[in-house]
Amino acid sequence: MSEADGGEGGPSTPQPQAPQAQSPASAAKKDEKVRILVKNVGNAPILKTTEFSANSSSQFSRIIQHIQAKIRTSENHKDAVVHLFINQSFAPSPDEQLGDLFKCFQSDGRLVVDYALMEAWG
Repeated sequence: MSEADGGEGGPSTPQPQAPQAQSPASAAKKDEKVRILVKNVGNAPILKTTEFSANSSSQFSRIIQHIQAKIRTSENHKDAVVHLFINQSFAPSPDEQLGDLFKCFQSDGRLVVDYALMEAWG
């Protein structure tokens, strides 16, 4: 082979590389769970399950949908608008990741989410 053909000793073209597998650290991060404790505020109904887990990579909107679905099963609250707050202080953006909220605002290893049928804080 000649050097122009990419033979030995000549310039070689870079070969495409196969996609790299996820590192164990990033794969583990995807599978991390966040413990969530939900508390009712004011006249909001008490949920049967007040503590559960969710993937740290999930968005806060998933928690909003979960709690609204649970509250709207009651005939009295089928059209209820549910407001969620972190640590009785602010309502995070629905696109916030649960892992980020947990890192910043966790208490005793749980993310405390308060829910109300009317705005209470924030």
